[in-house]
Amino acid sequence: MPDSTRAQSLLHELSGAPPAIDQSRIELLFQDFVACSVRGERKYGYPLDNYVAGISDRAVRLGLYASAEDLDDVDWQVLTHPGSIVWPTAVAIGVVKQLPFEMVKSAAAYGYRTGASLAKMFGATHRSKWHLTSTSGAFAATSTAAIAMGMSQEQHLNALHICAANIGGSPQAGFERGGGAQTNRAAAISLGITSAQSASIGAPHVKNIWDGPRGLVEMFSVEANDFELRDGVSTAELRLMPTNGFTHSAVFAAWKLRQRTASTPEKIVVILPLASKALLDGSLGGDWWNPKFAIAALWQSGDPMLLSDARDYLPITEVEFEEMPIRSGKVRVHTSSSIDEEFIDRAPEETPWIKKKWQSAELGTPQESYLRCSNFPLSALR
Repeated sequence: MPDSTRAQSLLHELSGAPPAIDQSRIELLFQDFVACSVRGERKYGYPLDNYVAGISDRAVRLGLYASAEDLDDVDWQVLTHPGSIVWPTAVAIGVVKQLPFEMVKSAAAYGYRTGASLAKMFGATHRSKWHLTSTSGAFAATSTAAIAMGMSQEQHLNALHICAANIGGSPQAGFERGGGAQTNRAAAISLGITSAQSASIGAPHVKNIWDGPRGLVEMFSVEANDFELRDGVSTAELRLMPTNGFTHSAVFAAWKLRQRTASTPEKIVVILPLASKALLDGSLGGDWWNPKFAIAALWQSGDPMLLSDARDYLPITEVEFEEMPIRSGKVRVHTSSSIDEEFIDRAPEETPWIKKKWQSAELGTPQESYLRCSNFPLSALR
């Protein structure tokens, strides 16, 4: 079967039978989205003269808020940030159309599945040239919007075709480390909603989206060799620590080492995945993107959630890179009497740290958080 035929079959699957929903997991992701949004709104401030009139306005605003602190969820299996695209789309439609929370969760589950499945199918070659969160995220937003709007499978499929003809997103937004990837997310949200709205009224669309010199496979360097359906919810993970996500496992490794190291370190070595070297060289983005600072600050405070002061340990901290999974990290501590090392494959989602991240947002139940999204400012409790 040609790759384009299999890719098209994947779109049929993604617009078809509903995914199974792990209620506790999807509600955890939703609550984290609301917490990120409230914190992001406080960072940006709420412009009272900028009225949010409709679905797209509300969704884009929520997407910008949710990703403002670079702590929105991450899927390490495909290297995307789905939650700050999927949830703003689902919630904005849900609020405007007064949908029950169960329908919002169902729409989000479709979005997570579409985003993860297509991100994996697009592959590493595509990711090296395009911002994968933008491209796969636009499809995720389209699926989310199609389900929330109550569209048929045919309309849903047509919406995915409309989206396919308009995807984009420069990876430079991430490599500049200045926050530009937030607006890439917002654009993906807007495209997804536009695609669904267009399909809902029967607007024309491109039918052959895969083949030829103008098709997705060639234009967007789509590998099209993995067509597995992925739920996306089970693989989306929270980012809790106040530093870039690539450094989280190393921060946790340093925390464990600090708990068992009695002597003062003479040298601290942070070892990170080779694939992250271009992003974590400390040249751009300030302390947030500097793994030396994060590990030194952890040793200073002893608290993975407090990484603001590194003055005593930054001079003795070094960074190295080696082959390991992109989500992993290792720290080695040299003292006058010993050398100790800790490797963490994946930073855990520790409940006390989740509560600390969410604390300032003053979250209630998931249903109360959904109600909270019905108006701005989000920071005002209702």
